[in-house]
Amino acid sequence: MITNIHNNMRRCLLLDNGTVNYYLNPTDSTKKEDGTNANLDGSDGMVMVEIPKFYTKRKKEGTITSWYISDVPTNGYTLHPAFVKDGVEVDYRYVGAYHASYWDATDGLYKSGLNLDNLIGSLDLSNDKLASVSGVYPICGVTRPECRTLARNRGNGWCVFDFYLVQAIQMLYVVEYQTFYSQQVLGNGNVSGSYITPSAVQEDSPHSIAGLSNVLGNRSTEGSQPSIGAKPGIAYMSYRGIENFYGNGWQWIDGWNINNNLSSVSNYPSTFDDTSLTTNNYNILGTSMPASNGYISNIQDLDNVYLPSQVTGNGSSYLTDYYYQNSGLRVAALGGAADLGALAGAFSWSLFYASGYRRRLVSSRLAY
Repeated sequence: MITNIHNNMRRCLLLDNGTVNYYLNPTDSTKKEDGTNANLDGSDGMVMVEIPKFYTKRKKEGTITSWYISDVPTNGYTLHPAFVKDGVEVDYRYVGAYHASYWDATDGLYKSGLNLDNLIGSLDLSNDKLASVSGVYPICGVTRPECRTLARNRGNGWCVFDFYLVQAIQMLYVVEYQTFYSQQVLGNGNVSGSYITPSAVQEDSPHSIAGLSNVLGNRSTEGSQPSIGAKPGIAYMSYRGIENFYGNGWQWIDGWNINNNLSSVSNYPSTFDDTSLTTNNYNILGTSMPASNGYISNIQDLDNVYLPSQVTGNGSSYLTDYYYQNSGLRVAALGGAADLGALAGAFSWSLFYASGYRRRLVSSRLAY
């Protein structure tokens, strides 16, 4: 079911002060709306997907759960929490059109993470900035708090892709396609590559370069994309302008801390951290998630979010995506790496890593 909300999701160039510089052509992101050439290299702003605020309702009838969305406030509907940011209702949220790269303040260039497990030696955390630009490979070898710092360096309101924004996009996908099986609908994505010994050479990395979906504009892939294990990667998927929402590298997700499989979430990006559970604007959500790995087969009885409750499924039924967990204090990553195959997808979660984990299979995404 396609709604006004879906139709109004669109790519734009967002300035560091949070204002839209201009919108991109709906069927060709290399052009502006008026057909003239766009600059996707960062000089005109970050390439983002604008998502208008919407209202939600969940209805249960026996074993059937249905989700409804509306672009206007309607009886029985509530505003999705993704659109209450730092305690203030906002009309739009913005998510990076691509996996993040970074802007190097020393030479003024946009750079990737190459094929490194550890990029910290190349970063100036006081001045470099997380970025969303075309033509650059994903940043990798960075921890979640490092990505958070780089995002905040861009200015007030900028953050790493956050829990409630992910949940809003997942809900938009479910309402549109009436299925959780994202790889069947949108294609496998870049998930059939392989990682070798870190070499600092992009040609040894299975990641695909940002911008492969520019030929689609705001449209979705809606079909199988090539996933032949090429290096650098050549496969991709896109959901309404959000390139590689899954696959091509796990993406750090902020505003979600996990302690022994119990979720603590926040929609206050200005105070996101890696340790809070019931303080600093974090609150416990739902009950404990499964204490074992597996394909997600059921979700918790909650409004607005899809938290796993059972993992007895497989790759073609129920939510069809995989869930990794671990004991202790953990953080979240979404979507799957470039070698995850059928375990990847729009609902695939790794809640396995501590906040200080770094490896080339984990990337990031910018949000506002």
